[in-house]
Amino acid sequence: MATVAGVKIKTKVSKPRGGHFMDEKYTGTEPQWPEDARDWPEDKFDNFLRKSFYYYNYYYSQKDTKKYVVEWMKSVSDFDKNEIRAFERAGDRSIPMTACSLIMAHRAGMPLRPRHIEFLDQCILEAIQTAEPEPTAQVTEDKQEVYKPTIQDRLAEKTSELIGELEGKYDDQETFKAYDWFTNNNVVQSQLNRYVDLYNRRLAELEEAQSKVDPQLKEAYSHYKSQDFKRRITWIKQLLEAVEQYRTVKKAVKKARVKKAPSKEKIVAKLKYSKENKELKIVSVNPVEIIGASELWVYNSKTRKLGKYVAASYQTLNIKGTSIINFDADKSTCKTLRKPADQLKEFARAGKVQLRKFLEEIRATDTKMNGRINADILLLKCQ
Repeated sequence: MATVAGVKIKTKVSKPRGGHFMDEKYTGTEPQWPEDARDWPEDKFDNFLRKSFYYYNYYYSQKDTKKYVVEWMKSVSDFDKNEIRAFERAGDRSIPMTACSLIMAHRAGMPLRPRHIEFLDQCILEAIQTAEPEPTAQVTEDKQEVYKPTIQDRLAEKTSELIGELEGKYDDQETFKAYDWFTNNNVVQSQLNRYVDLYNRRLAELEEAQSKVDPQLKEAYSHYKSQDFKRRITWIKQLLEAVEQYRTVKKAVKKARVKKAPSKEKIVAKLKYSKENKELKIVSVNPVEIIGASELWVYNSKTRKLGKYVAASYQTLNIKGTSIINFDADKSTCKTLRKPADQLKEFARAGKVQLRKFLEEIRATDTKMNGRINADILLLKCQ
């Protein structure tokens, strides 16, 4: 208790904060996803996801969550190092808050469904496309740097101007065609969530004030009549519907992302084969030569079988995991060698013409090839 001019004044004793944020007593704590969420039906899943969106939109911004998006990109195999660096250079607002909220919910246990991953890939690609080029040279110390606004800065500035115009229409309750307004102003798709976030919060506040549960909101909106609430809530809902309609049209006309073809080295990375047989003095060819070949000769040192894979009509050989694919099952056969050392020396000296009948001249029973490659198999020749 303190005194001022002899008068005792009660001072408020500070209390420790409860929860992660002070407002969590009103919004609830961060939604945690149970283990069985993977099996939830769509309606139950989306309902719980909306709670997560509300929480993250209330407490976080793109700047707060972008680092977690980068962590997710590094944890999956869909993005290379250059794409990750480009995304890090992109502005914080280049990634929509919805995508950030999906990552935050995933960190809280939410299983990402295919539609979520597709949406994240699309948003990240858009952000990468807006990134500034990687600097190649440092600016000299004696040369003063001149500030140049980035694409993100210009987009953010333009969006702020448009939101200001929209706020004027909201204050005056001006009747207008929201979809036409977005089209005429050519609003960028990546900026639409700023409108959604702003007016979703406004809508939630109006609905809570209308219920008169919160005494502070009740007092703040005491001058509103029931028709005022109804008119403004209707205005916002129509605006949000127009945003989603505009977003759908934008997605429809957007170019689809071209998936980057994996390198040959990545395709053969899991292939297990015998690189060398010292007894027979044979070394396998590089397995990347199999990709695109029309014929592959192999030898199994354990079973003594010499085999030939022939590509199917209008196709070439390829590798999937630890197997050969795209081969003709009828033409791809193998035979057991009685004298491997001598017969393989003869095979090594044979040219293309001799190889055409090499397998036919071996007196043994034909066996169909199954495509599997293991540590006992040598890759003799591709052509």
